[in-house]
Amino acid sequence: MPAAGREREVSPEAVAPRVLFLTKVYPYPPAVAGDAVYSRGVIGALAPFACLTVLCGSNGSGERAAAEASADWRIVEAPRKRQSGSILSPWPSIVWRGDTPGHRRELYGLLTQPWDAIVLDNIGSAHALSAVKAYKARHPSTALVYVSHEIEFETRRAKYGKYKINPLVRLASFWDLAKVRAAEHRLLGETDIVTVINQLDVPVFQAVAPESRDWIQTCALPIYGSVLERRRIETTTPRRVALLGGRTSQQKQQILLDWLEASYDALMAAEIEIVVIGDVAPGLHDVVQRQYPGVKLLGFVDDADPLLADCRMGIVPDTMGGGFKLRQLTYVFRRVPMVGLDQAISGLPTPAGEGYLAAPDLKALAHLIVTSIDDIDTLNAIQERCFADCAGAFGWRARGELFAGLLRPAAKQARHEILEVG
Repeated sequence: MPAAGREREVSPEAVAPRVLFLTKVYPYPPAVAGDAVYSRGVIGALAPFACLTVLCGSNGSGERAAAEASADWRIVEAPRKRQSGSILSPWPSIVWRGDTPGHRRELYGLLTQPWDAIVLDNIGSAHALSAVKAYKARHPSTALVYVSHEIEFETRRAKYGKYKINPLVRLASFWDLAKVRAAEHRLLGETDIVTVINQLDVPVFQAVAPESRDWIQTCALPIYGSVLERRRIETTTPRRVALLGGRTSQQKQQILLDWLEASYDALMAAEIEIVVIGDVAPGLHDVVQRQYPGVKLLGFVDDADPLLADCRMGIVPDTMGGGFKLRQLTYVFRRVPMVGLDQAISGLPTPAGEGYLAAPDLKALAHLIVTSIDDIDTLNAIQERCFADCAGAFGWRARGELFAGLLRPAAKQARHEILEVG
């Protein structure tokens, strides 16, 4: 029998780290944008291996969607909507919107508790950095983690430069961009662990904070759940292409309009159907229906699988906004051959020309669609190769266990089991 008061160390595998996870918004429908989908996946992956508390803003639905992840959910008021209010703030709009009084009150209360790790998910959580840094000063063993969603500064700089906006709004957007850069640099330089969504982000982040090369961990790669084990495109499959993803942000609206301007006439002449799956802003809906009446705007759907099963191609025509696009995984694992711009398809472990088809610009993309849509053998070979190359690379459970493992050393240092034996 152990001696009284003897300290027995708990094995790292047996310790579930206590993790406070800060994210922008409750990541369930109607929050269906790519950042919410990724946040939902990371939370769901980490939850089985951690004692998880999630602090987030409301998504405006009254949180009717039940959380799939087992966590202590702390949901405060929704992020602010009026972006112009951030002009006088030191924070960029995406950060300022989540810095609400309710969020600050709840965060300060949570920071009275012991945590093995505090996760700042997405640049939108940067407003909490000062508070969690002060917490870490009092609790040095706590790990601070930044879950990046993309290279924020470079991605936004590219898309802001392509916006068709008046000079005053453009000036404001570049002022916001300068604050994005400052916020991103702080997150990279003042956290202990940084996760990336795309391996290509690592050297860019290391260039920003070269003294911190050891802390970048590539554990939180994008993940996918259910898959379609087999599919065969036939000559009877409709000659239809799909563009997947919501079209409510200015960036996504501009991408759709640019693509239609470049490709609509060629695709209509070739009798190719175009469907857009995802929310479309009301004003954009009217413009598209007036200028491009052959396009079918299907809006948001709960289950896109039956629609994608009747398509020969999934299109990725993004002329702005870099980083990994989660909708790529929908095409991959629903076995829809992917066709897009060279710079738009990124982060997949499959080669261009074999796992997907790519073109250098939108006019060339339209030509590629027209000349490839009836090549059934090539379409099937592409979707088979892409699926085979990606099948082993994207799995939530392995990523969640790896992520929690990064946090266990802090838990191991902070916790021991004390046996008081009389």
